[in-house]
Amino acid sequence: MLGSALAGMAQTVDYTLRYNIPQARYEVYARPDFTQSQFNWGSSQVSVVTPSSLTNAAFTITSVSGGSWSDNSRVYEVEGSDFHGVGSVGDKVDLTSGVETLLFHFTLPGGVCLPGLRLYINGSDPDSSEPGMRGGDFTNTMYSANDILGENNLYFENYANTGTLCTNCNLTAPTLSK
Repeated sequence: MLGSALAGMAQTVDYTLRYNIPQARYEVYARPDFTQSQFNWGSSQVSVVTPSSLTNAAFTITSVSGGSWSDNSRVYEVEGSDFHGVGSVGDKVDLTSGVETLLFHFTLPGGVCLPGLRLYINGSDPDSSEPGMRGGDFTNTMYSANDILGENNLYFENYANTGTLCTNCNLTAPTLSK
């Protein structure tokens, strides 16, 4: 019994954000380090950081997995960035270790592609006590719905979080000859 409890505590999920050029939308994925059919995904937040040049408005979110996602909280123009806390209360979802699951996708106001969007970095980006954050907590989280007390945040880290690109450059450099 203790062994299964410890194994459950070791489960983690990573998040990433990227721009899908053919679909003209931003996509947020989760990548678990465990496999479970009908995982009871619970309350979660994925926070997106944008350049402050973006129009101050909520994202248009389309939920795919992990429950109904919405742009619940927003703070604008803090240290040159805007912060969007996208949250869900969860739902059952099939997870496979190392395989990405699309959680939701969104578009920006006016349907524009703005390079440089990334996910909030827990412990590095401004926290709720920083000037301008107005008490908003943008920490990335992911809880199992079975964790009633919210004691085990399964979110571990972001991956490929260097900022989105809006181009698909497939150029090959020419070979130089003497």
